[in-house]
Amino acid sequence: KLELIDEHSKDGGELFFYTFGEENDKYYDIDLCAGPHVDNTKEVKAFKLLSVAGAYWRGDEKNKMLVRIYATAFDTKEKLDAYLELLEEQKRRDHRKLGRDLEIFMVSDEVGPGLPLWLPNGAIMKEELEKWGKQTEEEWGYKRVSTPFMTKKTLFEISGHVPYFEEEMYKVEIPGEGEEEYFIKPMNCPFHHMIYKSKPRSYRDLPLRLAEYGTVARYENRGSLNGILRPRIFTQNDAHVYCSEEQAVDVFVEIMDLHRYYYDKLGLKDYRIVLGLPDPEKKDKYHGNKEMWEKAEKMSRTALEKAGMKYEEEIGGAAHYGPKMDLKIKSAIGNEYAISTNQIDLYMPGRFGLTFTDKDGKEKPVVVQHRAPLGSDERFIGFLLEQFAGNMPVWLSPVQVVIVPIGEKHNEYATSLEQIIKEEGLRVQTDTRSQPMNARIRDAQMMKVPYMLIVGDKEIESETASVRLRTGENLGPVKTAEIISRIKQIYLTRDLSLW
Repeated sequence: KLELIDEHSKDGGELFFYTFGEENDKYYDIDLCAGPHVDNTKEVKAFKLLSVAGAYWRGDEKNKMLVRIYATAFDTKEKLDAYLELLEEQKRRDHRKLGRDLEIFMVSDEVGPGLPLWLPNGAIMKEELEKWGKQTEEEWGYKRVSTPFMTKKTLFEISGHVPYFEEEMYKVEIPGEGEEEYFIKPMNCPFHHMIYKSKPRSYRDLPLRLAEYGTVARYENRGSLNGILRPRIFTQNDAHVYCSEEQAVDVFVEIMDLHRYYYDKLGLKDYRIVLGLPDPEKKDKYHGNKEMWEKAEKMSRTALEKAGMKYEEEIGGAAHYGPKMDLKIKSAIGNEYAISTNQIDLYMPGRFGLTFTDKDGKEKPVVVQHRAPLGSDERFIGFLLEQFAGNMPVWLSPVQVVIVPIGEKHNEYATSLEQIIKEEGLRVQTDTRSQPMNARIRDAQMMKVPYMLIVGDKEIESETASVRLRTGENLGPVKTAEIISRIKQIYLTRDLSLW
């Protein structure tokens, strides 16, 4: 602390001290700290030391090793106990632990930080989520496109991301291309704009909805990486809607309805909407003029109000080209994640020359709306793992059914039942290992498999299976046809129930 005081006294910066304890009208303790402090530790009613770690002063291994003590304190033991229980629940729901235990994803030093590898179970989750997004978007009038993973620097110069965003982009050197620079794409927007302007557009074409599950790469500081919640490469549920100024509010409302559909289907209720606005103190961070920004902000507010959605405003939360609506969801253990976004953009149409011909034959600029209701596969699945504690809905469960034959003589019936269930489009496995039946049931429960079907002599004779849910509930013998019909119905409707 003396070192810090010495440094700041030279640069003229302000220092704040906390003084406490009084004796003979004089403070007897003073600290370079925001405070507050207590005079004596006996005043702390309930506390617990959480962990101890070593840390080099200022992160430099040439400096002294200091001891960092983590602790927490509350005014009652009940509050402390509740907090400690929350910490334990957070550990149980940590998406990185669940990702490892349930064999969903992994990270490798050889591959690199922030570059997760989807394992077979995770790949199924990713494919199911994307299938839902694609089916829904088709029903809502979106057209699918596909764009390359990299582009010439020129494209991002047109968009204005270079030089402002360049530090977060990965540069690629291609032999034989001379001085031409290429970048791995950090976003899909400019590519979609090029598709839009590939031919003349009429008012009859609008709104035009272009959708893509596009994989992008953005540099993230190593210290901020967090499993699949914050990686360096991720796949976005991305789309851009091109519309007229008159259509903009209704298009925004439609997009918010789509957000609501997804979250209602997943039973997600605890979220808030934040409208990010520009910081007037950092004008050089934003493109466009005052009139453009005021118009985009008015459209966004009007649309949110028309959609019946309460929202907060956050100064400094805007994108560089326009106000940004973020939907922030709180998980079952209180962690909040910015999952989804929608943005009205009046700036990029001018940069790219995105226009349409109106009813009177006049050329007018379009309004672009950037939206990603399901965010990225990585963050959304990471959030859902935490939200459901790994007990994913049936449609997202990598293995939906495990058949457990009681003895070896029941393997043939179990295998034939497995084939019937597979033919119905469900994901099923038969556990014919030599372990005791209860151990195999427990293993399936540990892997969060929704259904365990136990088969033995009685079940073979009656063409049934004893149904055990991952919750531990035993439904007893049920006709196999009824089992398949029930599970298939839950799967296809993406119901959150188990039975």
